Amino acid sequence: MTATETHAPATDEHAPATPESLPSPGGLAGLLSSGDHKTLGRMWILASLLLGGFVLVCGLLLHIERANLPGLEVFAGIESFRQFFTLYRVGLIFLFVAPLWIGLATLVVPLQIGARGVAFPRAAAAAFWGWLTGAGILVASWAIDGGLVGGGEQRAVELSLLSFAMVVLSLLAATAVLLTTMCTQRPAGMSLERMPLFSWSMLVAGGVWLLSLPVLVANLVIMWVDLRGPGAVRYGAGQNLYEQVSWVFDQPQVFVFAIPAIGVVGEILQVAFGAPQQRRWGLMLSLVGLAGVFSFGADLQRFFSPTAQTTPLYVASGIVVALVVVALLGGWADLGRAARRLPRPSGYLAVAMSALGVLVFAAIVGFIRVLGGAVGFLRSFARHNESWQSDLDRALAPLDDLRGTMAGAGLLDLVAMAAVLGAVAGLFYWSPKIFGRRASHAAGFGVAAIVGAGGLLVGLMGLVAGFLGQPERPSTHFASSGAEAVAVLAVIGVIGVLLGLGVVVIVALRGATALARGASTVPDPWGGHTMEWFATSPPPPDNFGAEPVVPVRSPHPLWDTPAADADEKGDS
Repeated sequence: MTATETHAPATDEHAPATPESLPSPGGLAGLLSSGDHKTLGRMWILASLLLGGFVLVCGLLLHIERANLPGLEVFAGIESFRQFFTLYRVGLIFLFVAPLWIGLATLVVPLQIGARGVAFPRAAAAAFWGWLTGAGILVASWAIDGGLVGGGEQRAVELSLLSFAMVVLSLLAATAVLLTTMCTQRPAGMSLERMPLFSWSMLVAGGVWLLSLPVLVANLVIMWVDLRGPGAVRYGAGQNLYEQVSWVFDQPQVFVFAIPAIGVVGEILQVAFGAPQQRRWGLMLSLVGLAGVFSFGADLQRFFSPTAQTTPLYVASGIVVALVVVALLGGWADLGRAARRLPRPSGYLAVAMSALGVLVFAAIVGFIRVLGGAVGFLRSFARHNESWQSDLDRALAPLDDLRGTMAGAGLLDLVAMAAVLGAVAGLFYWSPKIFGRRASHAAGFGVAAIVGAGGLLVGLMGLVAGFLGQPERPSTHFASSGAEAVAVLAVIGVIGVLLGLGVVVIVALRGATALARGASTVPDPWGGHTMEWFATSPPPPDNFGAEPVVPVRSPHPLWDTPAADADEKGDS
């Protein structure tokens, strides 16, 4: 068994005590003062799951209002609807999806790369408590007539902008800690191409977050400064607030929040087939990096450039992301062919396959949406032939009309559900390390079916509503004629996702209770291949204790033999 090299224990009796050797408080004081990445990861996961339930309830109310059911009025007016619309968008990404990934990565990545902890434990703790505080203020500011809408109370809107910025900055701080850990704490022999696929996907996604989300913070600062003046000039005007941040919730930027799901699926499939990924560097790692590059969307802001969704870069981003997903499917099919056997069925595999299925549909919807942007290029070639231009206009009018419709909401829901399912698959897969017990396979199968079907239903109904002409943010009416039945189906889908999320919350709470009672299990119940399975379940405070370790020689150290050639390539 191959693991990682560790530092020799200090023998000097006068050496300063390490954090692991100092007594740590228990109970609430221990949680509040903990810098242990495993404790912080669990708190990120539980808090994001609970806030995710609240966010999905907001989405349910929006779909109920769009359904225009007789005798059922959820919102008093259009401004109230828009407040919940913006709260749902902001909460879905920054209170649910992104912190769920941060929590899973904070707990798992140091174990995967053989580190004893995160690079800056105090900064990691500050990031969590800053995010949680900002999340509470953000929700409260919307409740007191704030939000990113016109007509709100000015001070409440200012508080919304500040709390939103606080949430984003806290997530960026946690991301910086993770990236620093991956760059500085890797052991001997673990080059970038030998990093586990999940850690690599978090490195790529986190890098794009650090490059793009500061632009969002700058947007919020400009809006706040303008709003604080005697009269909002442009950026602080109520009707322009959401427009300036909408790029985060649209393609290509939205796809970056699902990149870690690729890493989770890749890790699980290798264990399920019991075989390493073929052409790992040339296929998997480069494809994840390519998806990250083309998911950068801070330069495609419609508020500053109304033609941003007709540019070659926007069109290319949708096409490249779709091609990346197709290539990934081919790579994983090749993995199954090389293994020459069916994968071992399990709950975490079922959730991973559900995440992959939803991600495929998200890529398809993204591809359909950029075809509308390509209309301009096709028309430019047809400008000298009026007959061709007329025929082309009629054929492509439905795609050209998708901009600003519910098709964008459908894409956001599909990407978010793929990300959530990917994180839940990781939660089930790494449950021995997270909670000291294996998550129920039956619960995994149930979550895969309910959340997968519900997420697909919500996203695809959004696309159908887009073709029916229903706008994302209505100006006068909540629903468009003919789209009410579609909204009813979306309501059913959201209810299914909520039920599945409830199962996940129960699994997580039961796991946390078992961990508090001292639960433990075997280090490697699944036959894993990466470093986290070398540690006990749950891991000790310093992750690997006094276990003897040697340098990493490949991307799958636990599958290597002691006699493996030290020069073995990492892309096999």
